[in-house]
Amino acid sequence: MEIIGYFLAILMGFILGLLGGGGAILTVPILVYFFGIPAVLATGYSLLVVGLTSALGSIKYYRDNLIDFRVAIWFSIPSMLGVFLSRKYVLPIIPENFSVFKYIFNKDQVIMLAFSLLVLLIALFMFKSKEPNKDVNQQLKHKKINPIKISFGGLFVGIITGFFGAGGGFIIVPSLMLLANITLRKAIATSLLVIALKSLAGLASDRSEGISLDWYFLSIFMGFTICGVILGSLLNNRISIAILRKGFAYFVFVMGLLIVVKELL
Repeated sequence: MEIIGYFLAILMGFILGLLGGGGAILTVPILVYFFGIPAVLATGYSLLVVGLTSALGSIKYYRDNLIDFRVAIWFSIPSMLGVFLSRKYVLPIIPENFSVFKYIFNKDQVIMLAFSLLVLLIALFMFKSKEPNKDVNQQLKHKKINPIKISFGGLFVGIITGFFGAGGGFIIVPSLMLLANITLRKAIATSLLVIALKSLAGLASDRSEGISLDWYFLSIFMGFTICGVILGSLLNNRISIAILRKGFAYFVFVMGLLIVVKELL
């Protein structure tokens, strides 16, 4: 099972480097189902893995001058606040057991079921999303940004990130395009920097609560993930993002359904 888990870590990194998101959608289930890590701890591990690998993946995009640092700052600061508040105050108040009708769910099950719903929603969004054409991209370059809208969007995504341990890349990329009026390529590049900053903010919150990390395991896991990120970043300009996004949407949708079945049976 661990061998499969490490292979999926490479796949997760590849998707993160290629699309600027989707890493944590795979990271949490991989850690829970292939390495037996509790869901709450897995969300914390996911923040570290996705945060560091996103930071490394953003280096190539920085060299290509694709990162919009102004947008990243307006989005990242409130997003980091949202992650910190979610990890420090929201997760701790969730009861250890839930009773729904005649069924009893523990905290890990609730988190994974909620996570599966998020995954399904993201998959549905990905089915409907389209890559803007070149004319639209050129028009977007000349539009002004609204810092207030960007900041509120960052806060919302940060809260989601903190609760699920998900980097939120597939929410960040379309959010940046919609709120900041930047092109798809720039949104992907900028999202990696945003993910890195707010993921590390969530990790800081966990560390302040005294949560310990298995650095030996994480170093191995991140090693495989980084290999995938490097490969994905190199192939970003060679693969049709629209086609890959559609294929990954089917994969994500099926995975969300499998998580629901796994937790309910």
